[in-house]
Amino acid sequence: MKTLAADIHLRLSQAFHLECSFEVPPGFTVLFGHSGAGKTSVLDCIAGIKTPDSGRISADRQVFFSSEERVNRRPEQRRIAYVFQNLALFPHLTVLQNVSYGIEQTNSSKEDCAKMLSQFGIETLASRLPAQLSGGERQRVALARSLVTNPLALLLDEPLAALDRPKRMALLDDLRRWNEAHHVPILYVTHSVREALALGERVLLMQNGRIAADGPPSELLDTDDWE
Repeated sequence: MKTLAADIHLRLSQAFHLECSFEVPPGFTVLFGHSGAGKTSVLDCIAGIKTPDSGRISADRQVFFSSEERVNRRPEQRRIAYVFQNLALFPHLTVLQNVSYGIEQTNSSKEDCAKMLSQFGIETLASRLPAQLSGGERQRVALARSLVTNPLALLLDEPLAALDRPKRMALLDDLRRWNEAHHVPILYVTHSVREALALGERVLLMQNGRIAADGPPSELLDTDDWE
């Protein structure tokens, strides 16, 4: 079973430290908390954008970072897909070129790229540039580009925040269907309690750089307390 495991210790400032340890099995795990709780910094450490002071990060028994073993793989060596809130699509590349980017460094193929375009309903948009797409279409392109590389884990940093609820739920349903075949850990960052409840699997509740609770969202979250 592909499991993402993280033990992260990082001083971000004199007053704020990340001190968290958790495992993410295949399926959705929501990393939930107010802005400033440290959620994005956790994703950055897993992806290799930030380097912890100490700890260990691995997925599917592959070690990406270990202070004890002196391992620190570069982001491109980690096979971790990361979809940012701003999506980071290449504005000068078409949809097809965006999704195809990077497959040369993986075991993916042009056929995989075509299947991914079809799976996320963007095959008819292949020749368009990002500026010619709607917000929901750009989100689909960003997900397809990340998933075509066959990652060991997927990190999502509030990439659907700008979408209305029906479009958000439709895209999450497509992502669920993709993961039924691939069974990868998905760590989904949000500060929306309604989104966490809609995903309905498991929540890591983060406060002040630490995991304060771990369990079903219906037991840990109350709409009146958070929104």
